[in-house]
Amino acid sequence: MPEMFLEKVRAVLRNLRDIPRLASIVGAKSIARRMFVTNAFDGLLSTLGIVLGLYMAGVSSPQSYLGAVLGGTGVMGVFSGFIATYLSERAERLRELHETEKVMVHSLHGSIYERAAKLVPLYVASWSAFGAIVLPAASITPIVLCVPRGVVYPAAVYASVGLILLFMFVIGFYLGAISGENRLASGVRFLAIGASAAVFMLVAKFLLGLGGF
Repeated sequence: MPEMFLEKVRAVLRNLRDIPRLASIVGAKSIARRMFVTNAFDGLLSTLGIVLGLYMAGVSSPQSYLGAVLGGTGVMGVFSGFIATYLSERAERLRELHETEKVMVHSLHGSIYERAAKLVPLYVASWSAFGAIVLPAASITPIVLCVPRGVVYPAAVYASVGLILLFMFVIGFYLGAISGENRLASGVRFLAIGASAAVFMLVAKFLLGLGGF
């Protein structure tokens, strides 16, 4: 029994190590990149809205900020970022596998293509969830530091907003490097989108006369 269990563990580890190679073979790395960038950007924009929205409403409890951001990014990351991405990518890979079998008039059971159809969706879904969770969660580090004091200071909110904008710039810079475009210009483009959203919310606060702390 222990030998059988260890063999299953070794098989799982072999599959995990082989996933990046399979992803390269079927051209899934670019898909994973797109999912990571899209979900990271969506998560950061969502976090920006939550943080500024709570600030505009005068909320000073760090637990409220953490619960809202981590709850939102966690749900999006797990259910949309990972589960939904995995199921949709798996369906596409299996469809491609079955179409290839029809063309070849031959079963691909046990082939590297079947392994890719089953394992590559995990690779894509993992990067998708990583983008949705990690950067948004990292952006509220200044607010996390306020937990021992029990109150969120305006400086912590501004610092979190600054981190969000920085991460947006990094995403744009990264895309510029991939596309071969001007990396700085690409980073500034993404930074401008985030800054525009922040300015929009602050202007709305002023126009509506919402209080802060």
